[in-house]
Amino acid sequence: MGSSQTFQWLLNLVFPPVCPICQTLLDDKRNDLPLCPTCRTAIKPLRPPYCPRCGLPVPSGDGGGYLCGPCLEEKWYFEVHRSSGLYEGTLKEAIHQFKYKGVFPLVRVFGDLMQPTLQTLSREYPVDVMIPVPLHIRRLRERGFNQALLMVKELSTRLGIPYEGRTLKKIKDTPVQISLKKRERRKNLTGVFQVKDNTKAIQGKSVVLVDDVYTTGATANECSRALLKAGAERVAVLTVARAL
Repeated sequence: MGSSQTFQWLLNLVFPPVCPICQTLLDDKRNDLPLCPTCRTAIKPLRPPYCPRCGLPVPSGDGGGYLCGPCLEEKWYFEVHRSSGLYEGTLKEAIHQFKYKGVFPLVRVFGDLMQPTLQTLSREYPVDVMIPVPLHIRRLRERGFNQALLMVKELSTRLGIPYEGRTLKKIKDTPVQISLKKRERRKNLTGVFQVKDNTKAIQGKSVVLVDDVYTTGATANECSRALLKAGAERVAVLTVARAL
């Protein structure tokens, strides 16, 4: 046993690992992810039928294959959005633990969810480079990390898809979006994102924009607009969870 393994064994002895969702004691020998088996199985992948453009789930009896109401009304700059699960229950709590409490091992859980979603997306949409939705520098300093960038790095390690973490910038700080209505979100984000560095990384490329949660699509749309303006050929959006 190496020194790092010995240290981890001693650390687990003093502070046994627990599931960050339900606080159940984890059995390291039988569980390779930072969630207990019950919480792992509680996260259900998002399956069709859903809107072919934005991925909004539709009643199973409707069959899907048609655009939803928002997609008939909105001008989307991204071609398609796909999400791996619904923003509720265990997945919602896991995102909160990761995003606001820094439970970084949860990125492996998100990687397990997002990897098949990205692989399915890539069968119809070529993926040249991944771009994380950026944080404003002030928010980044407060939080200490960009959750979208950590997800992008996890996916890049798994699938070998290149990414650019500094190409897209958020040049204006904005209020927290969660309390805003759709129209307010759109107005709040106009002109907020710009491509600043290494524009060659996206010019003529098929870009996949990655974020944690898709709510109204306002953030994804403004980022997509900035990427297209800077020369990207097309943009798709991938998130771990979709809010309803």
